[in-house]
Amino acid sequence: MDIHKPKPWHGWREFLKEYGIIVLGVLTALGAEQLVESAHWAHRVAETRTQLNIELATDARNGLQWLSNARCLDAELAALNNALAQARRTGTFHAPVQPYTPWLDKFSSDAWLNARSLQVSDHMSADEVARYSNVYFYPTELVGNITTLHNQAGELAPLAHDLDHMSPTEADDLAARIGRIQELQTRTELAITLMIAGAETAGATVRPPPAESAEGPRACVTDPAVLLKALHSKHNGSRDLFAKLGLTFFPGQ
Repeated sequence: MDIHKPKPWHGWREFLKEYGIIVLGVLTALGAEQLVESAHWAHRVAETRTQLNIELATDARNGLQWLSNARCLDAELAALNNALAQARRTGTFHAPVQPYTPWLDKFSSDAWLNARSLQVSDHMSADEVARYSNVYFYPTELVGNITTLHNQAGELAPLAHDLDHMSPTEADDLAARIGRIQELQTRTELAITLMIAGAETAGATVRPPPAESAEGPRACVTDPAVLLKALHSKHNGSRDLFAKLGLTFFPGQ
């Protein structure tokens, strides 16, 4: 039975030749593996980028829906304040016709959370990660803000009816609550405007919802397309932007 035996090297030249073939084979295999890995992550990043931009476009669309009703919310709070000011003088509270009913919209950051947890964001450029990180701060904040606004609106439920024998102290306490709501509502509206701008910077295509989908036929409802146009116009700070949007800017209490 023949047994294969490796041929002995005949000098350093033959050794280096064999060694070079082995090294070249290993490097080729590693390079091919690296190319496959790079192609895989490039596909994952492109797919994730599409998902992120779709999610941001939806968040921005919902934000425009909220802003289209924001003038109504401002008017509802102003009416409550006026009624409380009168109750402080007379002791009788006359409920406004329209109670404070904050618009309920959904904001999501699931796609970005997935991109971080699955390490897809590790394969994006530093600038792109910074853009997405900055804009995704706002949907997270908006979820908390809107939940709080609804809770605070529930605390104002007694003001949906006329009340007798309201003391000045009670009126002042309720007015202070409304002031906090107004401040949080301003923060919510400002976060929405910054989110929309950030979404467009990140590459999302923002389209306004149809005007007829805004809540009710009330005159205070603004066409979302008009709001988006105003957001694209030049402005000097938050107060000027709010004026262009037809909103009331309530500073922090």
